[in-house]
Amino acid sequence: MDGAQHLLLRDQRHVIQVLCRGADLRTDPFSIELVVDQFPEVEGRLRLFKAIADVYRQRRIGGGAGGWTVEAMRHRDALIAVDLRRRDWVFQDIARLIHGDAFVDEEWTNPNATLKNRTIGAYKRGRRYINGDYRKLLT
Repeated sequence: MDGAQHLLLRDQRHVIQVLCRGADLRTDPFSIELVVDQFPEVEGRLRLFKAIADVYRQRRIGGGAGGWTVEAMRHRDALIAVDLRRRDWVFQDIARLIHGDAFVDEEWTNPNATLKNRTIGAYKRGRRYINGDYRKLLT
């Protein structure tokens, strides 16, 4: 798989999207290039790179305050779902990326289909954003 690929690193409170180029991230080693555009003032970039590494190692970042609100997570999930559907991902795999394998394994076949409906709803919300509803978020 050549070209640009998105790597999502997440923990319980954060999601970081990294654009990577080259080999297939799922099977091959990869490197992350740190772009320093204000050398020698690199402290801000170093903090960002440390934050990415902390999420990758699944460490908590920051104190107890802050994090994702329910509304922000709904927006995030909608954008993730619509982006991945455009890449022909199936809803179950989208749910795995957003919620994790263990949760999806437990909930996907639940007769009430809550997780399936939530994932499809996130996709539909993302489509509405693309079609202009994002403007409502800016007011």
